[in-house]
Amino acid sequence: MAKAAAKAPKKAMTKSGLLQHLVDGTGLKKSEIATAYELLVEAVGKELKKSGVFTLPGIARLKLKRVPAYKGGEKKVMPATGLEYTTKPKAAHNKVKAFPVKALKDMLA
Repeated sequence: MAKAAAKAPKKAMTKSGLLQHLVDGTGLKKSEIATAYELLVEAVGKELKKSGVFTLPGIARLKLKRVPAYKGGEKKVMPATGLEYTTKPKAAHNKVKAFPVKALKDMLA
């Protein structure tokens, strides 16, 4: 039997690819689209800091979750190997979670 040809993994669309797609679809200049895109990114950041939630209509809902700090120093055992280790302290930080909206789920189904 002949070996199956290895398939190259598909690449995700890059920022420049997205901008070019929008330029082709709208007929606007790339610099105008890039400015609008930067304003959108800025608006998302501001709204997440302010209210913790941002919805891109038809795409996704972004939520900001505050993860508390913990001291560490707790001794634990790895279940698989039985080795003991000590947890490290971790600073508080924010996590952004994205949830697809129903319109996107329906589009992909």
